[in-house]
Amino acid sequence: MTPTVNNWWLSLQHDWYDGFTNNEKAWVSAHRLDTATSHSYLNPSGPTDSVFTSNLISKRALEVMHKDSGTTTRFTAPVSSYSVTPKHNPVSLDLTSSSALGAVSDGKDILVFEGQTGTVRRTLSGHVAEVDTVKFFPSDKVLLTGGSDMQIKIWSVEDGSCPVTLSGHKRGVTCLGIIDRGKEVVSGSRDGTIKVWICGTQECTSTFSLHCGTINNIHILDLPESISTDRLIMSATETGMLSLHNIGDNTLASQYQHSSELTSCTPYTGNLLVAGSITGEIITLDVRNFSKPTSIHKRSNYAVSSLSYDGNRLWCGQKDGECYSIVPDTTSLVCDSTLSGGDCEAIFSVVARGGVVSTAARDRKVRRYEV
Repeated sequence: MTPTVNNWWLSLQHDWYDGFTNNEKAWVSAHRLDTATSHSYLNPSGPTDSVFTSNLISKRALEVMHKDSGTTTRFTAPVSSYSVTPKHNPVSLDLTSSSALGAVSDGKDILVFEGQTGTVRRTLSGHVAEVDTVKFFPSDKVLLTGGSDMQIKIWSVEDGSCPVTLSGHKRGVTCLGIIDRGKEVVSGSRDGTIKVWICGTQECTSTFSLHCGTINNIHILDLPESISTDRLIMSATETGMLSLHNIGDNTLASQYQHSSELTSCTPYTGNLLVAGSITGEIITLDVRNFSKPTSIHKRSNYAVSSLSYDGNRLWCGQKDGECYSIVPDTTSLVCDSTLSGGDCEAIFSVVARGGVVSTAARDRKVRRYEV
């Protein structure tokens, strides 16, 4: 059994940037599971005692170190924050490759908005129940959505038309994936199946029946040829099963059974994959030896709700409102950056595109960070 690594984590008052602007202090703490928490305050000019040190490295970025543990974290305030969905929780968020546009679920509708300002450019209406997942095609001109109405829709972002609707799931669609440029797409559902579709013919070419409850998250993997020549679908499920399926021959390649529900998953560097659990674990696995994790780390008991890897950093959002970048390895989980702004509001989605990270939270706000 892989032991769970318990590291020190730093927390800072969510609105520290506003406080510093008004020359006010902000609270700071260092904590880890089953260990007494260290508390103190920071002034714009520095710490108020000898427990922490701080350095304002830019207008919106503050680096804090806890002296006893040696833990250092950079806290970044958002460059913009806006309420795109005033009536519904934004349960799903995606950005174009340049972060110029975003799309967010708004009940039965989808709102396409300007990434920097939050100005809504277009409202897409057509689902007859709540939209649970949105995803831009690589062209940034087409959007893929799925909802509790068991439908998958393909939209033109430019004119708002919906030329394709895919039907076949027996329960709501929870997650989506796009193969290559988008001739084929993949969907996961509360019915416990994953389906592969040809967009042009609207045909379902493959169905994987996992018998693992709800499919919470899927990703299409393009691994180095030295590891696998097959294109794989990675899925995280309600029963804690993380599976790899071959798209080409419809077979199960590998699977790992976790002790609790897996809520999210993402490819990481090289041959590593990462999954998050409903009980707060961040699990790292090597695709070459998939039955046992290389590491398991835990910051808190709150669910890991979203993971996003931009090729440089792995970002994690949790249900206690924390969003941070991590470097998982076999001995420690280094948290080098935390995004400030939300006051304990659950993170639904985190999306990283290069130097821009956006989050959607329970306070119905989308926050944009430049990291």
